[in-house]
Amino acid sequence: MSLRKQPNILFVFSDQHRWCDLGCYGSADVISPNFDRFAHDGLQFNQCISNAPVCVPARGSLLTGLYPLKHGAITNDLPIRTGVESVADVLNSAGYHTGYIGKWHLGGVPRNQAVREGHRLGFKEWKVNNCDHSYMSSFYYDEQDVRHEIDGYDAETYTSLAIDFMERSSDAPWGLWLSWGPPHDPYFDVPQKYLDLYADKQLSLRGNVSEKITDRLDMDRYWDREQAEKNLHGYYAHITALDDQFGRIVQALEKTGQLKNTIIVYTSDHGDQLGSQGWTNKQLPFEESVRVPLLMQGPGVRTGICEELIGLADLPASLLSHAEQKLPASDGDDLSALFSDSNSVGQDACYIFDLVPCHQSIWRGTDAWRGVRTKTHTYACHADGAPWVLFDNIADPEQKNNLAGSPDFQTLENRLHQMTVELSAKHDALLPWPELLAQNGLVAEWNKSQRHFGLPELCDDKESRP
Repeated sequence: MSLRKQPNILFVFSDQHRWCDLGCYGSADVISPNFDRFAHDGLQFNQCISNAPVCVPARGSLLTGLYPLKHGAITNDLPIRTGVESVADVLNSAGYHTGYIGKWHLGGVPRNQAVREGHRLGFKEWKVNNCDHSYMSSFYYDEQDVRHEIDGYDAETYTSLAIDFMERSSDAPWGLWLSWGPPHDPYFDVPQKYLDLYADKQLSLRGNVSEKITDRLDMDRYWDREQAEKNLHGYYAHITALDDQFGRIVQALEKTGQLKNTIIVYTSDHGDQLGSQGWTNKQLPFEESVRVPLLMQGPGVRTGICEELIGLADLPASLLSHAEQKLPASDGDDLSALFSDSNSVGQDACYIFDLVPCHQSIWRGTDAWRGVRTKTHTYACHADGAPWVLFDNIADPEQKNNLAGSPDFQTLENRLHQMTVELSAKHDALLPWPELLAQNGLVAEWNKSQRHFGLPELCDDKESRP
């Protein structure tokens, strides 16, 4: 394939966008005409799973195809290893012009520092903020580590930079990763015109909001339904703002004659509980945390709905394979056949996990866990192997009935537990998280992050100190 005939790749991903909150996924409340049109004219995956449903581990896997212990960004604010091969490295070798624009969150702490050359996973063009959730007053660093202040909604600025990249790169194949920070909270840090769209709307909450699921969650901080609905207004305002930006991107590709030769992907690093199961944010095995949108268009990509199971860690190998490139090492599988063949099959089960709870998760009352998400069930156990949750996602789509420990489902629980143990043995280890950090030489990085946030560190004897 000649260089010019190679397809461009545009990978767009947001932060904390759960699958159910787009019109094309069944929401009657959220305003998302551009995403919905794109889904209608392209391929919509209904069972895309975030293997590690928290920002940093998921982002590392999206760029490398590796699980967190291999890429090193094992929990929030630990940096990704510099020696791992990324999607950008592969595309650079194939003659592509590569770029990354938007939120990074793989540069460790402090969050507002520039990510130096050599720590950018091979991306050549660079307009990046490591991590900042001030969406109306943000900034980014360029290739020379020059800081640029952003006036207005940062997703709009990043989209403009992406359009400029695409227009300038039209004479050669390119691969661009565009990362938006919203709809991650703060939910109301969004232009007022989008909040106004929802101001008088009565929004429908999921039926599992504020329901206690297990006795090992610290419920002192849970949301009530009033708070959940209030936050949902801001969350949806962000999604509609991103929908406008997504429409700008597609329009720019069409205007420059690149639309038919560009593989376009939209997804998110993980979801958001938004009060479901009495929880906020992510890092949990529940559907609201692990299930994300995945929409595609492009040369060789079929149209329709795909009900097969695919994990975020599968996307790098699959996407590169569809573009006739190969990722040298990947924990995810090449499932590119799903993009073109409606008879192809996906994963039997996606490995899901939170190896090391980040600072948020610890005070919220959860510990590390491992599990599997099959096409029909969700199972998770604690790091000590104790069963935690088992849900029948067909009979109980809102996961209100925890079947873990039920004698009637013991055979199923045993099978899914064994599957979890085998996947853990292959990819990490079913260990308490302090031991996992110590075994993998990550205690120093963990302590650096903890010091930055004024949180307890791990001592050499693995005991915590304030």
